Amino acid sequence: MSSVAEVVETDRVFGPDQAVLDWVVDHRTGFWDSAMKAVTVLGNTSVLTVVAALVAVVLASNRQWRPALLVSLGSLVGSLVMFGLKQLIARPRPPIPERMVELSSYSFPSGHAMSSTVVYGSIAVSAYWCSGWVRAHRRVLVVAPVLAIAIGISRVYLGAHWMTDVLAGWVFGSVYLAVAAFLVLRTDPAGPPGSRGAPPTSAETPRSSRTDRLRGRPDKS
Repeated sequence: MSSVAEVVETDRVFGPDQAVLDWVVDHRTGFWDSAMKAVTVLGNTSVLTVVAALVAVVLASNRQWRPALLVSLGSLVGSLVMFGLKQLIARPRPPIPERMVELSSYSFPSGHAMSSTVVYGSIAVSAYWCSGWVRAHRRVLVVAPVLAIAIGISRVYLGAHWMTDVLAGWVFGSVYLAVAAFLVLRTDPAGPPGSRGAPPTSAETPRSSRTDRLRGRPDKS
């Protein structure tokens, strides 16, 4: 805990934080300014709220109640936890000259980093839980962490947060998501909807049935 206190202490700047911010400011370009401003929008509260609401509605319309609860209520509670941490720690943001966006709230943890981890992560978890196609093509799930990482980087680039604010946002968001997903989904004794009553794969087909078909006999099972 003492190391965390040293990082977020309000009367001085953590060394690596200042070094990273200085490096970013020195390497800003017109292209990356525009790109990072576009990326950071994906982590805005309004955008995340709309995304979570739309996904929750789609899930609920398909009677995927638990995933819908994870995406909707889980995201809402996550944002409240993030806001509470900001108020509790009350860390100032980087100096105004380095900032490319107007902000008035506290800095630690990064709301964009934490909220995008929670919202996009809960959508990824829900997709894995509900969709057999997603479970068979797990690589698509990388979209969620890539979005959260890109959004977090954009906050440092724009001078909206210190590096440790973003790192903390990712960590807090990941821990919160893991706990929320366990409480909402893993406690369901029935398991993923796609796993219920699914026909056996070729590897699971009884040996006698395969033998009968090869011999041209009707399957008696």
